[in-house]
Amino acid sequence: MKLMMVTSILIVVGTAQSVNRSSLASKPDEALLQEIEAHNRAKVSSMRVEPKNNSEEVMASDKDDGNALIQMERQWNDALQAHDAVWFKKNLADDFTDVSSANGALSTKAEDIANLQGDKTVYESLDLSNLKARVEGNAGVVTGVNHIKGRNEGQPFDVRLSFTDTYIKRNGRWQAWASQHTRVRP
Repeated sequence: MKLMMVTSILIVVGTAQSVNRSSLASKPDEALLQEIEAHNRAKVSSMRVEPKNNSEEVMASDKDDGNALIQMERQWNDALQAHDAVWFKKNLADDFTDVSSANGALSTKAEDIANLQGDKTVYESLDLSNLKARVEGNAGVVTGVNHIKGRNEGQPFDVRLSFTDTYIKRNGRWQAWASQHTRVRP
């Protein structure tokens, strides 16, 4: 029973492939847990990547993947500012979902693109900060803050949104899979 539970835990944290499973059954519980903890500490310390600046941190088993996701966040802002529907068609997964900070509504890729194409908002600046990227296998998560200034129907706005964007790697290419953002109140 304990062996099955520990093996399940190893699989959940993505370490089962690199722990000698045949040695698990012969170890006392305490020694087994110490080996797992040491393995996980070593894995996490090998994942840290130097940030590009003070507001970025990448935690990834592959530096290139974490940096690619940070770059996608920048491209996302550029595409939003330019109302570039082509970028969104290419980089949002077909099963993408978005939770709005304005009202909590859930929308799809098709709905977001349709809204973008009819949007008259003028984005003066979109500045990302506190970026953190984590990658495990074919899944990635980027968190951060997006400070957006612009005009909507002639009215100026200045908002900060904390966000979590979830990515999936399909056919060797990263795509945004889900996004949730929450307005940061001053």
